[in-house]
Amino acid sequence: MSYYEERRADRASEREQDRLDRRQLAEEKRKERAEREERARRAKHEARQEASKRKAERRAVRTAVVGKAKAEGDTIAALVVMACSIAPALYFQITALAAVPGLPGAIAVALAVMLEAGAWVATVAGERAKREGRPVGRFRAAMWGSAAVAGVINFTHAPTTSHNWLAYVLAAASLGGVFYWELRGFGRHGGKAGRTQRERREARARAWHERKRRIRFHKVWKRYTDILAAHPYGSLDREKAWAEAWFDVKGAPLAATAEVLARRVAAVKSVEGALAEAGVTPEAAAIEMLLADLFPSAPGDDGPTGGAPEGGPETGPRGGAGGGVRNAPGKAPQGRTALGRKGKQAVGRTSPKTPDKPLSAADLDKVRKLADIVGGADKLSARKVRETLGGCAQDYAVRLRDAVQAERRGPAA
Repeated sequence: MSYYEERRADRASEREQDRLDRRQLAEEKRKERAEREERARRAKHEARQEASKRKAERRAVRTAVVGKAKAEGDTIAALVVMACSIAPALYFQITALAAVPGLPGAIAVALAVMLEAGAWVATVAGERAKREGRPVGRFRAAMWGSAAVAGVINFTHAPTTSHNWLAYVLAAASLGGVFYWELRGFGRHGGKAGRTQRERREARARAWHERKRRIRFHKVWKRYTDILAAHPYGSLDREKAWAEAWFDVKGAPLAATAEVLARRVAAVKSVEGALAEAGVTPEAAAIEMLLADLFPSAPGDDGPTGGAPEGGPETGPRGGAGGGVRNAPGKAPQGRTALGRKGKQAVGRTSPKTPDKPLSAADLDKVRKLADIVGGADKLSARKVRETLGGCAQDYAVRLRDAVQAERRGPAA
């Protein structure tokens, strides 16, 4: 390779190196610019987050202040009333005391401030005592006493003008502040005046209940108070103490006496005697009542097939003339017990005689349940089937009974 060729190659290599250097420099500048933009973006984002945080904090503070102001609205209003009542009352008290001959102005100011400040010291102390549940009578006495003295001074030394009502206004100014502060306290801390209508109604009902107990059962009441007095205060439930006192005096559970127990036993014996006269055992009566509960029948129901009620005329087949069997009016159907149904009149209706009528699946289910209740299909009777269905034809009841008995005997056979 000649010198010139080597020279051209060197220059080409230098130019390539310069291009690479410029490219690398441009890449570094691009990266630096990107980093600066990223830092600026992050700083701007952090500034926005910080501004949003400060804004949220200010909003929370404003919300808390507004909420506190709403919750303390009565206190703010009471403080406004206090300021508006203290200013004129204090001014006219100082004026009235300064007009006394020989009384220095400083003493007049001190006395007026003493009366107003004393009233408010008693007011604030009474408010704290009320909040803590301590007696407030002495604080109220001091508060109203100081306010009354200030009111008398303002009333008797009001400016003598043609407006005679000004004396009453000045006297009210001395009393208005403490009055509205007391009103605020009643609204906050309750008491009898602060209870709801439901609470007052319940308290009256409870008090009336206590008076009735004390008047009607005075011996039990005396024992009740003895039990409460003998136990540590609050350690015994009052209703349990009353039940214990009742048993100690009456010798019976709560609300029962010897006379009540005697009447209860006599009533049970009377029912047992009536059942014995009717030839009904207690077990049969219990089954009758159970059936009445399980299969109630309305007075207007005609049973599964519908028909004329028993006790009225029962005609023969349709198209026939007469010949029907008639039951005596007003008598219960034969075979019905003396109890009838529990709380119901005996229905006593039968369906028209339909020997070829198919057996109803619903009626079969009722008879199956009856068989389970009485202890087996062999204990079924047509009378019980008719009572369970609320009245039906005799032959229909017999066919239902026979069908259920055949079903129950089938697997055994």
